[in-house]
Amino acid sequence: MIPPRHRALWIGAVLLLLLPLLVLVATGYSETGRYGMLSAARVVLAELGWGAPSAEHEILKLRLLRALCAVGVGGSLALAGGMTQGLFRNPLAEPGLLGVGSGAMLGAVVAIALLGGYGPEAWMRQQAGGSATWDRLLSFGLVPALAFLGALSATLTIYRLATRRGRISVPGLLLTGLAINALLGALMATLQVLLLQDWQASRAILAWGFGTLDDRSLFHIVVVWLGALVALLGMPFVALELDLLAGGEEDAAALGADPGRIKTLVLACVALATAASVSVSGQIAFVGLLVPHVMRQIVGPHHRRLLPVAFLAGATLVLLVVVFQHGMCPLLAEWVAADSPKLALACRRVTGMQPGALTSLLGAPFFLYLLLKQERKIIEV
Repeated sequence: MIPPRHRALWIGAVLLLLLPLLVLVATGYSETGRYGMLSAARVVLAELGWGAPSAEHEILKLRLLRALCAVGVGGSLALAGGMTQGLFRNPLAEPGLLGVGSGAMLGAVVAIALLGGYGPEAWMRQQAGGSATWDRLLSFGLVPALAFLGALSATLTIYRLATRRGRISVPGLLLTGLAINALLGALMATLQVLLLQDWQASRAILAWGFGTLDDRSLFHIVVVWLGALVALLGMPFVALELDLLAGGEEDAAALGADPGRIKTLVLACVALATAASVSVSGQIAFVGLLVPHVMRQIVGPHHRRLLPVAFLAGATLVLLVVVFQHGMCPLLAEWVAADSPKLALACRRVTGMQPGALTSLLGAPFFLYLLLKQERKIIEV
């Protein structure tokens, strides 16, 4: 039998080789036309300054940015989920389920409301009597900043309410997350009603509900990868301590760990990675729950190998969703158009779905399975 350490190395190597190929597939094949992986490789080289742009360069560039955004978002959410599960010592913990994603979402929605939209149409809009440079800098930083504050506030609130006498209550954890999600959801719904007349802001908020990876720009890539990079840099400083926390805070402290420092670092990494992802793509649910739990069964519970593998697996999962939606479904629709027009129409409709809806269809049944599996422990607590 292959030891968990070797399995982690093999899986990590396979995912590292698979990700660039999937990026090329997502770039070269889409419902707007199939240019092939060679054309996709050319646009990557052209963006790196190693070739001349082709006629289809701008179209392929948009697809490339969507793929890179998917990689950063998926990896960040999976990494945040792995850290959250380690901190709370529970496989049901996940930033979205615990309200961290909703906190980031509310912060992003407030920023979108203040800006009157999000994306190029927002920051290129020069206000009367204002500075175009100031407007651009404001919109660059406001959405990620408020998303981070919302995520961090939700994280600290849930941790406080779910902790009793130094121990984390599993029922309290789930119920607190449910209550926070409901409250933040109500606040977001209220904002949507108040902004119905503002078409740009309403459209952006609606897209944020189940996530969107379309029309991403270089700015979005920088934001999401900056959050991912900070979380990845913090990973070596918390991995061993998260292993020690598995035996309880008292045991971890006896072994030389500082539980307060661990909590601070982990919460900051989780909040930043989640906020960066939500601020550029909205909510893509269950990635932080599904991926770390599956990888834990394969590579073991040690966070030094679990967290990097979870990052790569999360990036691969969200990128596979993009390939499935925009590559496989249009191709399948063409194949079955003559024999089954209704199936072809359904496949075309899938391309218009938001990625968070597909990950929810995959992750929600898995969460119910975990909940039933943990039922006895929850009742005992």
